[in-house]
Amino acid sequence: MRIVKSKSWEAFEIGKENGVWGCNRKRYGNWTVGEKLIFFVEEDGVAIGELTSEQFQSDEVLWEDNLYPNRIRFQCSKVFKAEEGKELQASIKKILREGYGSNYGTIILFGTKIPEELEREIESILGSLL
Repeated sequence: MRIVKSKSWEAFEIGKENGVWGCNRKRYGNWTVGEKLIFFVEEDGVAIGELTSEQFQSDEVLWEDNLYPNRIRFQCSKVFKAEEGKELQASIKKILREGYGSNYGTIILFGTKIPEELEREIESILGSLL
């Protein structure tokens, strides 16, 4: 399980519609097909997905603000918005903060694989919603 941050709903929706997520740095090299992805969208959204490809390069322009040539393919299974999304995001961040302390944001920033014990806690929250 990895957490991915989207700065806007617009950027997330473009990625979701195309089944593609991207960044400017080569950070997806050790990600594994089948891994669960959790997207934090702005401050009020959470989307659940699964990685469906290894990292690849593309010069196709999808997002208006940048090329984001380092990409992965994903499939989204559920989106939580508004108050439900905000509460879910806060619950997941609480688990990360308890497991990592105040530096939990680096896990999100770098897309670090979530340790199994924290993943199980997050899965238990998600299980009650899916």
